[in-house]
Amino acid sequence: MMKKRSAAAILASVMICGSLLAACGQGTETVTDESSAVSESSVVSEITESSENAEALEGSESSESSEMQVEMAPEYFVEDMDTPLSDGGGTGGGSGGPTAQAGVDGSYTGAINIVENKAPGTVVYQKGGSVIDASNASKGYVMVKQSGVSKRLKVQIVMGDKKYNYDLNNAGNYEAFPLQMGNGTYKIRIMQNKEGNTYFELFSAQINVTLDSSYAPFLAPSQYVNYNASSATIKKAFDLCSKSTTDVEKLTVVYNWIINNITYDTQKAATVQSGYLPNVDSILQSKKGICFDYAAVMAAMLRSQGVPTKLVVGTVSAADLNHAWNEVYLEGKGWVTVRMYFEGSAWQRMDPTFAASGGSNIEQYIGNGSNYTTLRIY
Repeated sequence: MMKKRSAAAILASVMICGSLLAACGQGTETVTDESSAVSESSVVSEITESSENAEALEGSESSESSEMQVEMAPEYFVEDMDTPLSDGGGTGGGSGGPTAQAGVDGSYTGAINIVENKAPGTVVYQKGGSVIDASNASKGYVMVKQSGVSKRLKVQIVMGDKKYNYDLNNAGNYEAFPLQMGNGTYKIRIMQNKEGNTYFELFSAQINVTLDSSYAPFLAPSQYVNYNASSATIKKAFDLCSKSTTDVEKLTVVYNWIINNITYDTQKAATVQSGYLPNVDSILQSKKGICFDYAAVMAAMLRSQGVPTKLVVGTVSAADLNHAWNEVYLEGKGWVTVRMYFEGSAWQRMDPTFAASGGSNIEQYIGNGSNYTTLRIY
């Protein structure tokens, strides 16, 4: 049985978690397009040319670089998708969740087939070392990589006046980024650090996105919710849900396992560095994590089971403490925040971080749900 912690201790944990989220690329940074200001530099001129003359092997052409300052700050975007599912399947918006197959010991015995990130190269925008693979944009993500650059990189994904900002590795490896702002025209930008918090555009492409469903971005892996079919976390999810036949049952068993097996890691929260991304298998192995970790593990497990799940970053309590949690789509209910769980015949308030802390008097922090403010969705 987990040791109970005081409400004050829980609040302290969330404050540490908030410090982490502030450190993990959530702070304000300024991106300045330097193309004309430093056009005399042959290097920058070449970069500017690549941005303006991006060639798509298939699809729309990339847009030209523009002179502007872009605040690398969080954009507050929440899409209302409360329409109940129409297929009646109860498997994540018709995503074809796995069929329950349990062995004698309750473990999953069937094949593990999930949505995985791929870059097949059928729709590619590229110039030099910059590559944007939009082949699976309809499935809710793009693959991006950059080679030949040693400085810090970012990916900025823009739709209208909404934007999301991510770190990008400079090892030339693909990373997946979600297209969570719905159907429409997206601009994908690869940005290189110049100095301090100033970035300039190396390359960009505009793509027109029509999602297979509005749930698609929340059924696939991405940089923040990173996993594949061989992940131990996904095998665990299949084991846990091997006897589950509805999405509510899947949510219940996954949630209960997480709060009873993963403890809050205050030491990690106090020492974690900027740019941290959850590794769901490492979290599973250590059975310790911070709020970012809890939300990533829950999202990975449920997405693998065909249950659309968002990783949400926002604030909680009247003190506006930074926090991370989940929202899950349940047929007939719409999007339900994961501070809710079904017990008997009633929905109860819950949050996996608070619940795992096992504290008392947490209602003063989570309240009736109005204390939670969504800032960003992944």
